Amino acid sequence: MTKQSIYNKKYYALIAVVLAIILVSGYNYFHKDIRHMTLSKEQQEQVTALLQNSPTRCIGTYLIDLPAVFKADDTMDFNYRNRTVKINTYPQYLPPFKQMIALREQELKNTKPVNPINGNYLKAIYPLYSDDPEKIQGIIFEHMESIGTPDVARILEGYRWQDEVTLKIEIKARNGIASRYDDDREDYPKLYANNVPQKLTDMSKLFGRIKTRDDLAIPTTPGFCFLRGFMQGEDREWKDMNYGYLHNSIENFSFYFKFNDYADDYALLDKPESYFTSNRGHTIYKGTRSSEYLKLEEWIVKGKYFLDEKGFDTDDMGYLFTLGIHMTDPTYKTPQLRLEMYYKIPKDGTQGYSEDQLMVIWHEITNSIKIRESSFEPE
Repeated sequence: MTKQSIYNKKYYALIAVVLAIILVSGYNYFHKDIRHMTLSKEQQEQVTALLQNSPTRCIGTYLIDLPAVFKADDTMDFNYRNRTVKINTYPQYLPPFKQMIALREQELKNTKPVNPINGNYLKAIYPLYSDDPEKIQGIIFEHMESIGTPDVARILEGYRWQDEVTLKIEIKARNGIASRYDDDREDYPKLYANNVPQKLTDMSKLFGRIKTRDDLAIPTTPGFCFLRGFMQGEDREWKDMNYGYLHNSIENFSFYFKFNDYADDYALLDKPESYFTSNRGHTIYKGTRSSEYLKLEEWIVKGKYFLDEKGFDTDDMGYLFTLGIHMTDPTYKTPQLRLEMYYKIPKDGTQGYSEDQLMVIWHEITNSIKIRESSFEPE
């Protein structure tokens, strides 16, 4: 064998070793195992400082330990009973509540239907009875669904103030007893009936079932939690709610929860990558793991997912962590839960959390998710 042949063999062997190292390193980088992340001592201390004070929060019928620095956002989207009922809560002192109710009443009185035949837009006002108006008070407005639709379609818009929290409930109703609907009522008796009395009873029952609560108060009786509230009693009605928690000092570091009873067509990991990246990033990890008898699906991407104050896309880089539980097979005892964590990389790269730290933070927080067993009546 010539010296040249020996040299060529050594050369190609060296190239093969280098390529293998590159491939292994690349695989390890792009296929990080979120279950086995190792941090430096300083990085671990930063993570521990964030996680060491993580009180339990109640989301629907689930519990999760979330760092105390994350505070509940003011807004919530909660649809109930196949979207015929909308529920919302927000913090409010009594004087602003009274002012808000007065302004809302005047606004409804001033609103005029497009067709004058519909009469007044505001149809009726029903006060909520209270033994102690200084602790609990409220009102229900009955008005047209919109200025352009016939007044057979109604909305019951109810408010109750208690413990510095305003609870708002909206229920769709119908009242077609006006004589101009006589012919329509013969053809469609259900659509042109008057179910306002029944819907008022339904609203009264909901106000009775819903109790305000502090975000850190964990119920011990059957029912389900939502933002600043708890609906008492085991509940198998259709529901869909989502709300978030924002870091109290780090901009664009947040968690968003979506809790509902309906099944997706695809499992989280069966969705196309573009569903998560929006063609503005790339996947850094996806996989499944088990915790607290739950199967967790997760997909983590890095890219440009942040908007400016006007709602336009920016070039700011960050991470979007997504987790799904019972995405395709929810039941009333094991509802679907979807959790997202957003984190925007600071302008100063030496500040904030690294990618590995974020993965450890995500892993530790999501590993705490479990069902609140007392959510359900004993079988």
